[in-house]
Amino acid sequence: MDEDTEHDDTEHDQADLIPLLLQHLHAPLTGTSYLRGVLPAPGGADAVRVAVGAVNAVCTRELTLYQFPLVVGEDSVTAYDVIGMLRSLCGGAGGGAGGSRPSGRGRTVMGMPLVAVDPAAVARAPETDADRGLRLLRTLVRPYDETWGDPLLHGFLFLDQDRVRLYFRVAGMPGVTAADVRTTGALTALIAALPSLLEGEGEQMAADDGDPHCARVLDVTYW
Repeated sequence: MDEDTEHDDTEHDQADLIPLLLQHLHAPLTGTSYLRGVLPAPGGADAVRVAVGAVNAVCTRELTLYQFPLVVGEDSVTAYDVIGMLRSLCGGAGGGAGGSRPSGRGRTVMGMPLVAVDPAAVARAPETDADRGLRLLRTLVRPYDETWGDPLLHGFLFLDQDRVRLYFRVAGMPGVTAADVRTTGALTALIAALPSLLEGEGEQMAADDGDPHCARVLDVTYW
């Protein structure tokens, strides 16, 4: 497998994780720990970063960022593996509620403590009946067909209660392109316009030196 194919596989593996994790924006992983973001690891690394915190967290300093490899040996790490490990880290021996913020002097990214997770060292909490039921229904409602859009949604992070940073892979543009949007306002128009905005407004995009997960950011919070 050549390098470009491996890179595409990493992007697609992460994109596939996102819809399977979204339920935990509203349903806790465990206790008071909720999903607040799914981020691409910098440099095209074969890993995914998941931001966890309280459901009402309003800034990144209230979150913890967990990094998981997408492949261990010859085995893929699935969304269900990530959910199981997060439940153990946030609710069991691996940590407490509210995002399991670690103590001590570790690495910090965008104000979030970064925890590198070794899947071999973290037990996966068992699936619940609700998990199994949701998996069945999701498969029936939207069968998997191995197709991906362009731009490809590659991650997201809630920056406050009504503002989210979306991470995309855009054909013809190197690296990750982010778009800052508000969850209020003319969302239907924004969703329709976003692909052309991402492809056609490169001159309006600036780098965010505080965010290592993207090469450039488009501000569309004015919509």
